[in-house]
Amino acid sequence: MYLRSVFIAVLVGSLSLPAVAQTCDESKPASAPMSRFEAGDDGTIKDARSGNVWLRCPVGMRWDGGSCAGKSLSYTFREALIVIAELNSKNTAGRSDWRLPSVVELSSIVETRCFKPAIDLEVFPYSPESGFWTDSAVAGVQPRTWLVHFLNGKQYIANKNQTWRIRLIADQ
Repeated sequence: MYLRSVFIAVLVGSLSLPAVAQTCDESKPASAPMSRFEAGDDGTIKDARSGNVWLRCPVGMRWDGGSCAGKSLSYTFREALIVIAELNSKNTAGRSDWRLPSVVELSSIVETRCFKPAIDLEVFPYSPESGFWTDSAVAGVQPRTWLVHFLNGKQYIANKNQTWRIRLIADQ
């Protein structure tokens, strides 16, 4: 009886814990609002400012018509390049020119008024609070490249042997 009471108390207590959710300062202007993007039916979204096209879901997830389903996966830099080649050979979302974004391109979709994650969840419905690879090498420091971390939207130097997530971009 005692264990049952403890179990119920723990269960009820856990239900009252606040959910961890994205935090945005609505008093600040949006840096990457939905109005800047045009959504396609195939899980892509076009950035009107740059003309580039993004996959809305991180690699490992798939677009289900309204959101991202599945689980985003992490890869080393080398593995990421292999996965991108495989996705291009499958003509993912009708394209075969997907690539890693530059650090500037990936930083352009950071929503600076938000964190946990620092991205507009209407534009990119699922984005884990994780780092994402870029193709921008760190000058003079091998094997390092820049990544953008969507916990806070900041840029960091990553070792290419670490595992991070992938968000794909294609040119106009």
